[in-house]
Amino acid sequence: PDSKETAGRQQPQLPRPTAGVANPAVAAAAMRLQLQYKGSVTPVEMEAEAPAQCVFDAAHSALGLASTEWRLKILSKGKQLRVEDSVASHGIADGAKLMVMASSVAAVESGQRAQSDPTVRGFAAEDSETARRTAEAASGSDEASPWGISQHAEHKFCRFEPCTWQSLGTRPSSRTPHAFEARRLLLKLATDPAVVHIMAQRQYRVGTLAEMDPIDDHLAEKMEGGGSRLLGYNTNGGMSIHVRLRTRDLTAFEPYSALVDTLLHELVHNEVGPHNDHFWHLFGQLKADYLHHHASLARRGVLFGGKSSLQLAGIADQVSDVRAAVLSTIAKDRMAPLPPLQQALMEGYLTVSAAGAAAARDMGSNSRTPDGPAPTALTPADRALLADKAEARRREQAQKPAPP
Repeated sequence: PDSKETAGRQQPQLPRPTAGVANPAVAAAAMRLQLQYKGSVTPVEMEAEAPAQCVFDAAHSALGLASTEWRLKILSKGKQLRVEDSVASHGIADGAKLMVMASSVAAVESGQRAQSDPTVRGFAAEDSETARRTAEAASGSDEASPWGISQHAEHKFCRFEPCTWQSLGTRPSSRTPHAFEARRLLLKLATDPAVVHIMAQRQYRVGTLAEMDPIDDHLAEKMEGGGSRLLGYNTNGGMSIHVRLRTRDLTAFEPYSALVDTLLHELVHNEVGPHNDHFWHLFGQLKADYLHHHASLARRGVLFGGKSSLQLAGIADQVSDVRAAVLSTIAKDRMAPLPPLQQALMEGYLTVSAAGAAAARDMGSNSRTPDGPAPTALTPADRALLADKAEARRREQAQKPAPP
């Protein structure tokens, strides 16, 4: 063969390898292969039934790549030749072209000994980090609470979903609060110390606390009529709770104390579905527990970012008269005052809860539990006692003869 076909190098002194063929005259059983390496083609000859090892030996010799210094990878039609294979098993025929790739033994060994750069993440590590950041963003665990505290580890709101401008159903104005502000407000509701206390004491857990789309509000207003507005809704007993955060013109948020009342209303639906007497009594309990807890924090001088909890929650006037605040909140929410029997039961709960708060204050204002300040609401035994009294009064009321 012409020496000009040796990958651009003049090597007339090197004979062409015959891959183990002892007698070059036996040409009938030999075939000619084309080795492609770095843009050049080098022909070699070998027996048709020769093992693949002969191809590697011929490549090392023809290309001037010593086997002690270079490792070769040979491909035939995209498939890699293995040393233990035969040439015929890969369907290599006379005149076939084989692609040769060479790696320096020293470079390979150096790469194997080198340690990975800890500042560079692999694909698996990058996917894991992305999933972690996404989960933290959804749960709000990486966000600073306006109260400076965290939710209960188990009884909490797991995710937060504000409405974006695209989901408002109308073109936002320059005065429309951003979704970031709505998310911060949802986080403030979830980490309100009294809400955290209620969630832990009642063992509530909510999948998603979300901002209600104003479109839902408009649709409900058309369906119900009377100018009433939908303030929120609970899906599947706590799977998600949606609260209407914005005013009708979308230029501001509703007062924080009103949003808390809506949230407490929807939390009651974790236990009671219909708006019956049981529902309104439990709603009154949550409202009383909320006010008593904040009153307890204020009496102990607990500050949040240098401010009193009453100031941050906007309930200083309600704490001054818990009874009036609870009864008026129930009457406003149910759009009618409580019946006499239900009001008597609520009065009983308010009396007992107030006594419990006073007893907790007398026992020591600095007592704390692992999850925060010592609870000031009723114990399960107190609630069971009230339930028994309520049932007895209901039976007594049912046995009375109807007026003529």
